[in-house]
Amino acid sequence: MKIKDNPRNHWVLLYVAVNLVAAGIMWASGMLIGDLSGNPLYSKNILWIATLLVCSSYIFLLGPVFSFISKIRINKLSIGSLDESVAEKIGIILIFLQLGFMAFNFAAGVNIAGANTSRSNNPLALFWVAVPVDALFFIYYGFCRESPRFKWNLIVWILSNMMRGWSGMFLFVAFFEWCRAYRSGRISWRMVALVASIGILFYPVLVNIKWVFRLSATSGMSLETFFTSISNNLSSEDVLTIIGAGIEQVIGRLQVTSLVVEVARVQAYVQEEFARGAFTPFWLEGLHGIFIQKSLFHENYIPIGVAFTQYGDFSWQPEMLGDWNTNIGYVGWFFIAPHLIPFYLLYTISLGAIAVFLAKWIGWNETVKDMVWLAWLVYLLPPWFATFVSVIHAMLIFLVLKFFLSGFKRYSDTSEISYP
Repeated sequence: MKIKDNPRNHWVLLYVAVNLVAAGIMWASGMLIGDLSGNPLYSKNILWIATLLVCSSYIFLLGPVFSFISKIRINKLSIGSLDESVAEKIGIILIFLQLGFMAFNFAAGVNIAGANTSRSNNPLALFWVAVPVDALFFIYYGFCRESPRFKWNLIVWILSNMMRGWSGMFLFVAFFEWCRAYRSGRISWRMVALVASIGILFYPVLVNIKWVFRLSATSGMSLETFFTSISNNLSSEDVLTIIGAGIEQVIGRLQVTSLVVEVARVQAYVQEEFARGAFTPFWLEGLHGIFIQKSLFHENYIPIGVAFTQYGDFSWQPEMLGDWNTNIGYVGWFFIAPHLIPFYLLYTISLGAIAVFLAKWIGWNETVKDMVWLAWLVYLLPPWFATFVSVIHAMLIFLVLKFFLSGFKRYSDTSEISYP
């Protein structure tokens, strides 16, 4: 696995390095970081076990496992073309869907970070469940990056996410554009240092904007108060403090080691809760699980990310944030259900394989491969299984759109869009 030939490997190294640095900070300070900052580290032995498991999961799954699955030969379906005209039509449809989704969220006050378990009784809510717009754009980014409609869709997507208090979309853009620029030979160490410095300097600004958006969504904050709050938060700190906070926050957000340590700390209790069915098992996270649990068995749908906010000792104040959830790290389930580890590995790797195979049906190239790999990194490994299932769902919708918009015509490989 040659790092110089594959820009995705830089991101594996980044995530591994961040978790190693986070482990070093926790070992030296005796305190957890990230969402659990302020809590004492209860066991240094568990810390290093968690670190080893977390880093190994990134290296193993995103390296040899993904490589093996992506080499399995799956031919593109011979009906339906993704040429420039079809990509442009998809772009037009998507931009209207995004604007509609943004308007619905604003009007109904749902799908906002910090209030993400809230539900709307509006019948339109079912449409947006059936058509996962954010996941559709994620797929569109991989397949139609060179489409003329892409930039407008990107702008709307960023605005929509910012209005809902999300900032993770900038990580997606950074990944896609890094891979694209690296392959075209436009990456230099000077550029990397400049972009990293700007990112670290402005990350606290972004975080303040994100949190004020989240709080304003649940408190009815006026625009004047909104901008005053951001200004006051930033003007009270000097530049070095802001830069230090930026580095600390980046590490705290990207690492999952502290969360795995917390899972291990409350392992016995969470195992008891899982045994009595207090939260949804990993294989039922996603739209299929909602249907099975609510429609067939009339049970509550509570993914581990929501349930764990009640089990762990988090530093947030729930009354300020509203409903929220967290992740437990891919290996968190190793502590919750150790007897299910073989099935867990089989299930999660199968989910990842389905995404790879669907992408190959639509049309496989390096940019699409980047997109599927990123879904593994940010959805399968944290893990956010429900979101990963939404990505698979969106791929099916994208596949159907490709077929209908091309009139079910058969195509040759040369009619497909080429990507750098």
